[in-house]
Amino acid sequence: MLSYYRCSFFEAEKVSEDKYNSFSVQQEQIKLNHIIRKQPLQAAFVKTEEQYDCSFNLSRKFSPDKPAIIIPIRDNLKLLQFTISNLKKNNIISHANIIVVDDRSREPISNFVKKEELSYLRVDTESGFNFSMLNNIPSKLCFDLGVDTVIFWNSDLWCAKEEYFIELLNRHYINKSKLSGSKLIYPPKNYSFNNEKDTDNIRVHFPELKGGKWRNTIQFGGDYWIHTPGSYVEYTPIHHKRFSNPFNVIVNCDRGALSLTGALHVWDLKYFIELGGLNPSLPKIYQDNDICLRVVESGEDVNYFGKDIHFFHDESLAKFNLPDYNKQDDQNFSDHILFGKIWNKKLKELIL
Repeated sequence: MLSYYRCSFFEAEKVSEDKYNSFSVQQEQIKLNHIIRKQPLQAAFVKTEEQYDCSFNLSRKFSPDKPAIIIPIRDNLKLLQFTISNLKKNNIISHANIIVVDDRSREPISNFVKKEELSYLRVDTESGFNFSMLNNIPSKLCFDLGVDTVIFWNSDLWCAKEEYFIELLNRHYINKSKLSGSKLIYPPKNYSFNNEKDTDNIRVHFPELKGGKWRNTIQFGGDYWIHTPGSYVEYTPIHHKRFSNPFNVIVNCDRGALSLTGALHVWDLKYFIELGGLNPSLPKIYQDNDICLRVVESGEDVNYFGKDIHFFHDESLAKFNLPDYNKQDDQNFSDHILFGKIWNKKLKELIL
């Protein structure tokens, strides 16, 4: 596997406890340099060497016998407080370690996390937002600490019931799953953050659903792929049955999948490390689809467990709260081109 498609930190020696306060990760990545818009598409990428400067504070309550929930966030302190409160209310803290990954925040995230006696990882870099590395780095730390399961958990993802969390883990273990996910629902009004009737994500991208029509409907009901000829990505993954009834038999089920949204991933950590982790050269989008397809390509199963369990996802809430958020920037474009470059020829065989 090419060096810029896998996390180099996985090959590094264990970070000793005395180095937790200050260590760096060097990562080779590629990004789009220029493109010639003709058929067939010609795109050139340039190789870069990026540095991630880290500081890790391990909670005294951390137990390697429990799975670790990894929550990346940048600023949005009030949202993090809301999410941690939800996890505490549903007793998730007794079932899992929590690691908050602070992505270059200016707000006092660390003060809150330490007060809550959770583990805290600060990651600073000049390369900008990289969702892949924000999950890869703490995953390696967890692996070195002896954890066998990690859960990637968006900062705008909330637990509906304690028993749903327990059941998701049970199905993951019973089925010896390498990667598992679940049904995600737009939260009901009583779970609303900042008492919003409609989120910015709904107002901007789904204005026809304003007025709360989207609440208590499917946000992610498994994957569904559509043929998009002429675009940079020839087969596009979409959220199956978005805005439909959560008890629709098509989504209220357990089944194999080709992809799971990165908002909630449950990983066999040893396998995740062996696979190379999330693609560092897909910092913003498609890294969840990319790694799911690599799981399938390796001969293992990706499992969607949605039968009578669900979680709440207030989609893109964390991103829209950031003043410099731009969904259609150059990095988004680069990720589109690169994902297509990697998978366009393979996807037809995998999907059909």
